[in-house]
Amino acid sequence: MIKKLLISFILFLSVISLNAQRVQVLDNEGVPIPFVTVTTPDGKYVASTDIDGWFDVADGNTTITLSQVAYKTLTLEATDIKGGKIVLEDATYDLPEVVVKPKELIYGQTYFRLTYIDDNGPIYYRGGVIDNTYEIAKKKVSAKSRHISKAEFGIIRFVVDRLVGKFDRFSCLPEFSYYQKLLQMRDNGEITITDASNGRQVIADDVSPLGYIYWDKNERTRTVSFDMFKYDKHQKEAKKRAKAEKKGKAYEADTTMSIDGTIYQVYRTDSVGNSRVEDFVMSQYTQLGHHKRQNADYIIQLQSFAADYAYIDKKEYKKLRKDNKVEMNIKELRQFEKNNNIPPLAPNILEQINKLFEKDLSQ
Repeated sequence: MIKKLLISFILFLSVISLNAQRVQVLDNEGVPIPFVTVTTPDGKYVASTDIDGWFDVADGNTTITLSQVAYKTLTLEATDIKGGKIVLEDATYDLPEVVVKPKELIYGQTYFRLTYIDDNGPIYYRGGVIDNTYEIAKKKVSAKSRHISKAEFGIIRFVVDRLVGKFDRFSCLPEFSYYQKLLQMRDNGEITITDASNGRQVIADDVSPLGYIYWDKNERTRTVSFDMFKYDKHQKEAKKRAKAEKKGKAYEADTTMSIDGTIYQVYRTDSVGNSRVEDFVMSQYTQLGHHKRQNADYIIQLQSFAADYAYIDKKEYKKLRKDNKVEMNIKELRQFEKNNNIPPLAPNILEQINKLFEKDLSQ
């Protein structure tokens, strides 16, 4: 019996290896990269890496493209993956230092782009520039956006536009870094933050790891990755479990939740690890879900980049607002990316998005 079970187990493992390859995505220093989007040559969604950089390459996916906000896009053949590891290079994106001046406001310009990708490829795109003003005394950001959007079908645009409001706060200049929020959660006893390998710190709750904090002291940048939806789900389950126990009933975990949401954020720091509002560099918010009716996975991804910073007074701010009152089109957005050295989208995704704006690009 034991021999038969052993043979069955070996056969089971061989079937898994034929159907899927487990792969980890790392940076040049061997640190796992979370929330990397994996797509096919025609831009269809395949997978997203977990907080430790792992994803499955299913049988049949011969060519894949990997993209993440802070790294160069990579396209490769699945057969070329050696030892189950893929290394991504840092994206070329350098924000100039801003000199502190005794003025009332901080002006920060951010550039954002949102893509909605499912099994059909990118079917919605929204992008634009936001003029943010941070009032130092009140510690508050006000923002004015100029953007364009396009969808494959009118109904998709209507539905996603209704959802975009919840993403707006991730497009604007953050009033404080997500790292500060996590420290507050730790102090409140909601999460733990402990040291790990590769110079990282592990963020976890009572159930599982939820993300990592990595402070690169040489580059003076701090990167935070956090699975916020998983944390919220654990909190809701804990409350339901406690309620069930109070009533003397058995608790059944909710297995129907099909949405996941993650935040990835990069800030510059000083020599001791402190960050200011104007030290925001880039962020990526990702929402993963599943269409039950269509039996298809989808990903909504919002990337935001700091493009410019300056210390200004209210008179200078009025002039900036006046000068920046221009309409944006897809050609101007593409040029803005080039002028500000913002890492471009993956070529296969960009090609599909261009089809949405085909008429605009031909004019």
